[in-house]
This record gives sequence, C-alpha cells and structure tokens, in this order.
Amino acid sequence: MSNDVKVLIVEDELITAESIKELLEEEDYEVTGIAADAATALRICNRNELVPQVVLCDINIKGDHNGIELAADLKKLYNCEIVFLTALSDSRILQSAFAADPVMYIVKPFTNTQLLVAVHMAFHRLLARQQLPSGTDSLQLTDREREIALLVAEGFSSKQISHKLSISIETVKTHRRRMLQKNNINSFPQLVYRMNNERNR
Repeated sequence: MSNDVKVLIVEDELITAESIKELLEEEDYEVTGIAADAATALRICNRNELVPQVVLCDINIKGDHNGIELAADLKKLYNCEIVFLTALSDSRILQSAFAADPVMYIVKPFTNTQLLVAVHMAFHRLLARQQLPSGTDSLQLTDREREIALLVAEGFSSKQISHKLSISIETVKTHRRRMLQKNNINSFPQLVYRMNNERNR
C-alpha cells in the first residue's frame, strides 16, 4: 500500500497504542507515530512527511489539552479525519466530542474489526470529501479478489480472512497487492471506495 495512507495514534495507554499500531501495520497502513499528549501529536504532525490523513484519538489524554480539543486543532490545521477512542460514557463529554465532527467514536474495549471498520470509514469520508474520481472503468477483480476486498471492507484483518477462507496470510496479502497493481490504485481504501461507487451506479 502506498505511503500516503497515514494514521496517527493519540493514546496515553502504551500497551493499547502499540496493539493498535501492530494491527494497522499488519494491514499495510503507515503509522506516523504514537503520541500520549497533544504537544507530542502536534510535533509529529509538524513534520510534513508525517501529516496523517486519519487520527485515532483517545478523548482522555495526558497534558493540558484533552483529545477533543486536540482533534479540533488537528482538523483545522491538517484537514484530517478523526476517530475518537474512549472509555467514557458521560453524555456531555460525548456531545462535546461530536462537536469536533469525528467520523465516529469507539468505546473501549473495542475489537480489531470495530477499529478497522472505523479506519475504513474515515478514509472513505476523506476520499469522498476530496471528490476523488470514481473511475470510469470497472474494477478488474477475480471472484476471489472481490471476496477478499469485501471482507476487508467489512473490517476483517488479513489474519481473519486467512482463517475464514482457509488460505495463508501471505496469499491474502498477495491478492491485496495484485488488486491495487492491476487497477492502478494507490491504496486499499481507494479500492473499497471504487467498489462502493460501482455498486451504487
């Protein structure tokens, strides 16, 4: 997957952050960094090559600014999409979170599937906002490739797909690479976006 698919993780629980990073990198996303506070997140984003398209942001983070305030700043500065991670259920806090216009929020503890679906939704919203051309040619996919692409869109990880289809993880990843190459698409979120557009024609 191309290196323009970048995700920043803002999470002050290091074990949780590392687990998210491992999952995303297994799915070929580029994680630009892990930040436990707003200052670190902004410092990472200030490096041009590390500006994320999507930020996974815990609401309750260390430092003077909470995750909601940070998310508002990041959207204003970098026009990125936000997915909130939270263990909080206070309705006033959640209302404040929605004021930051996130793609969604995920309540901890969450599953890998929930997280991957949220990231896919974030990239889909980003691509739609950028009015990316949907492409005039139909996608060239075998039945197996289309089956894998649909499972990815539903939030299944490569490991889960390998178990579900009784094939190796490497075979899943090979199919994913081939789908992008032969359709001249830079990233898997773009492929899913094109598939959705085809189905809605």
